[in-house]
Amino acid sequence: MSETPRLPDAHLGKAKELALQHRRSSKCNSCYDRGFQGTDEHNMLVLCPKCVDASAVLADWRLYVRETPELEQLYGDYFEDDEEEDDVAGNADAEKNAP
Repeated sequence: MSETPRLPDAHLGKAKELALQHRRSSKCNSCYDRGFQGTDEHNMLVLCPKCVDASAVLADWRLYVRETPELEQLYGDYFEDDEEEDDVAGNADAEKNAP
């Protein structure tokens, strides 16, 4: 059995909404203008690689996970390493800009 928990169906609608928000083109034959091609075995969207800005969707999904206690409990540790890297990069930028 895999380590990744299954996304509760109640949150799949929000994921679809985020995929639609970050589409780069109006017509796509790969996803039929949905922004995603389906779901995987963890009930997570498979974003369309042709018309969706995946990094923007991921950034918004991170915010949604942080704001939703149920998802924070399920997926919070998946984003901790990335947040620490962002904090380190932010501190490095702050040190460069310090007088």
